[in-house]
Amino acid sequence: MEYLFKDISKKTFLFIILAELISYSAFIFHSFNNFAFWAVVILILALAIKKLEYGVWIACAELFIGSKGYLFYFDYKGIVISIRLALWLIIMSVWLAGILYHWARKKNLKIEFFNSKFFPYFFIFSIFILLGLINGYLSHNAYDNIFFDFNGWLYLLLIFPFYAAIKNNNGINKLLQIFSASIIWLSLKTLILLYFFSHDIYGILENAYKWARTTGVGEITQIQGGFFRIFFQSHIYILIGLSILIFYLLKILVNKQEKKEIIYNFLILILFFSIILISFSRSFWIGLIAGLIIFYIYLFWQKIKWQVIINLTGLILFSSVLGLALIILVAQFPYPHPASGFNTAELITKRAGQIEGEAAVSSRWDLLPVLWLKIKDNLFLGQGFGSTVTYASSDPRVLENNPSGSYTTYAFEWGWLDIWLKLGLWGLISYLILIGKLCIRAFSDKNNYLFLSLGLGIIIVSVVSIFSPYSNHPLGIGLLIIISLILDNKMPSANTE
Repeated sequence: MEYLFKDISKKTFLFIILAELISYSAFIFHSFNNFAFWAVVILILALAIKKLEYGVWIACAELFIGSKGYLFYFDYKGIVISIRLALWLIIMSVWLAGILYHWARKKNLKIEFFNSKFFPYFFIFSIFILLGLINGYLSHNAYDNIFFDFNGWLYLLLIFPFYAAIKNNNGINKLLQIFSASIIWLSLKTLILLYFFSHDIYGILENAYKWARTTGVGEITQIQGGFFRIFFQSHIYILIGLSILIFYLLKILVNKQEKKEIIYNFLILILFFSIILISFSRSFWIGLIAGLIIFYIYLFWQKIKWQVIINLTGLILFSSVLGLALIILVAQFPYPHPASGFNTAELITKRAGQIEGEAAVSSRWDLLPVLWLKIKDNLFLGQGFGSTVTYASSDPRVLENNPSGSYTTYAFEWGWLDIWLKLGLWGLISYLILIGKLCIRAFSDKNNYLFLSLGLGIIIVSVVSIFSPYSNHPLGIGLLIIISLILDNKMPSANTE
């Protein structure tokens, strides 16, 4: 763990940047788009056939930076296939072919995940997912709604090839290096886009905006004057990075390690705080605050020395202030034409306190009572995938198409309530038990700071999922797969105290 953000593989970092540049170029030169997609697919297929682990690493990198999964996509007459779907098909096919080949030779099935201590919990939860699919059909929900509502959960099947490909600490360490390279690049890309948009760089803005929206990479919204909100769904992994860094700084202070270790990780902490601030995501902010509360409860529970707590608190507060300063520096950098007419600190304060009035916030609260009434119709068994709710929305995009504001959807911002509606109370409880088991394992070894940080990360994402749909999205599902894989492995002493 101590080298997680220090010895980042230059090759991994460059490959990630190259993938982003190819994605952007393919979007700009649309005739090149489908060719780029199939070229990438063929390359990934060849690598996965050579070694399944390569395919898994690429899938992880795509998950960490790809948000909705359309960094590359095939588009033919309105039929769109995302690179995330292609990756899923490739990895599952290669893994299944390997399983069948092994069975044909030795007449036995070798499925590593069956040996996981978490398998029973995933299995029980999977039963409720399957029941949700059946329930959706029996409830006569629209077939297309059922499919698009359910298909994200298929990402959970990748847990089988993940366990088959990554079997030891060496594989885990490589996975962690991919994670660190991905989220550092994600952070730098966010600041680069902030610079471009706040300085009105000619010839870039329109294409960059359309690329971000079309590929699902993120959302870029002008807030005030020349200031823009840069939000990526994949920023959720920055919160995990923050959790890891805070626990690692705790380790450095407890063990009284060299100051240069503090300085390096402190700089990364500033970078990550700036991204969480610039995302302007209240869900992220609430999740981070909840995580910090749990973190300090842990410090007092473990009877950490007051001097360590004070020093660590100073580092956290100072890095958050410098994160804000970094945003201002990028947005108002004097060359060529800096933005003006906004106060960053005031914008963040206003955003944090705005729990009503704004269209997105109002729509979310408008949905809540209607969604709860729908849940109560079948409290324990749920109404299956594809179940819809109709409510009066305040969203301008809805009002543009329907002045009455009436809006029907099967996808809801309230992540845990979405699961409750589709899978019922028993399905929700089984999911929470799974998460609880992962947290218990993570916090069971007080000397393993990586495990502790991942446990805190699970809690943070779970809190974020109250207000945003991460727990039922590949971004959240993939995180659970990766964390369970790490917790199932005994990390070497280098990662512990």
